Amino acid sequence: MSVTKPSSSRRRQLLLAALPAASLALPGCLQPGRGTTGPQPSAPPVAAELPEPLDSPDHGGHVLAAEFDPVAAIWLSFGAGHEELTLGLLEALHGQVPLKFLLPDAAAEAVLRDLLRQRRLPRGQGRAPLQFIQEPLASFFVRDVAVFTRGARGADGAGLGVVDFRWTEYGMPAWCTARHPGNAALARSCAEGLDYAREQLDRAVARHAGARIFRSSVAIEGGGVETNGRGLLIANRALYATRNPGRSLAEVEALLLRLPGIRRVIWLPEGLAEDPHLRASIDATHVAWGTGGHTDEFVRFADARTVLLAWPEDSDVATHPVSRLTRQRMQRNFDILSRSSDADGRPLRVLRVPMPRPVQRRIFLSAGAETAHSREWTADFFAPSERRWQGQPLLQLATTSYLNHVVANGVVVLPDYLPHGTPPALQERVRRIYEQAFPGRQIRFVDAISANWVGGGLHCATLSEPAVPD
Repeated sequence: MSVTKPSSSRRRQLLLAALPAASLALPGCLQPGRGTTGPQPSAPPVAAELPEPLDSPDHGGHVLAAEFDPVAAIWLSFGAGHEELTLGLLEALHGQVPLKFLLPDAAAEAVLRDLLRQRRLPRGQGRAPLQFIQEPLASFFVRDVAVFTRGARGADGAGLGVVDFRWTEYGMPAWCTARHPGNAALARSCAEGLDYAREQLDRAVARHAGARIFRSSVAIEGGGVETNGRGLLIANRALYATRNPGRSLAEVEALLLRLPGIRRVIWLPEGLAEDPHLRASIDATHVAWGTGGHTDEFVRFADARTVLLAWPEDSDVATHPVSRLTRQRMQRNFDILSRSSDADGRPLRVLRVPMPRPVQRRIFLSAGAETAHSREWTADFFAPSERRWQGQPLLQLATTSYLNHVVANGVVVLPDYLPHGTPPALQERVRRIYEQAFPGRQIRFVDAISANWVGGGLHCATLSEPAVPD
């Protein structure tokens, strides 16, 4: 049985209905499907006529861009169930950076414009208007659809670039194989839900941005690519394994070192326990819908040599089994990072960022689950060896982390967990750490819980377009 996904027409109805936040699984960094109807977009800027050769070493001075460097624009989208998240991001970012909305069609644009009029947004005298771009392949969580590069000052081919990674619907083939061990036919049937058309979405973004295209044979999403923009990449070994089955770690690393500007890779073993691979068990009692370990949930660069690392609170480690498991993983990551250096051999500085209090809710497995909704689950999601049964009560954890933040020039936007049980004193500690890590920038908070239930967050709902040196 494959993952149940709503049809294109059904997705459109859900968008227009504007369902309550967190009710619909337009999954964080895991959105299934795309819009397929509506008018074709107007002609975008002209990019390179043909992509660069696969895994080409000729990058023309381009480098994978760091998000703490100047940003030319932030791309967003819009989807039912995440309206408040989108509006919160718009308020926090407008005036700091131009905003581009990538929308599937005119109907989605009309719904968004109407909602903005109702809320009288954006407020104040913004320094740049909102831009609306229609793209039939648009995905609500735009972070994973493209990874930008920027050209160096004075280099040939200066300007924007986009890395064209392989698309596997967040490693769905590997997830299907785990669900149906030893049954290749069922695993193939399960993986038939893979949306191959989204393989082209990063190229569409490149066309709209007027960017050069660099092709890579590595399969990964943007939420799993963390770089300091100076040659260093931090990668989650477990994540890349699920996206690139059949390839050794050495093979994957060799391909990563062929990305624009990358000279060194630091491998970390695992991400948050709260971020498993798609719908999966964490332990006998807890489940979650996750990415399988996107780095933007647990490890981020604050500057070229400063790394932020998610760190569960001692009180949660003592009382919650998933926090305890996450602490064990983050301790291993901390040990590796503390011994690591940047691409030029200089040691890294690691700042541990407290995690919010765990957010969970009771669910029941059901054969009649409407699996487009994030809180409806079926026993068929799990391998037979787990002995799950329809009607079984479980606890679903949200993938919560302050590190799923957005940096845009003079502001850093963090998820707000005060409405979900995190004590004000804990969130104030987080604010102070971010003020230290990002001196001179405003720190703002926006509720991201609708995305957290499906493995995403604020960072997943944005795409940072780097400023290109003059």
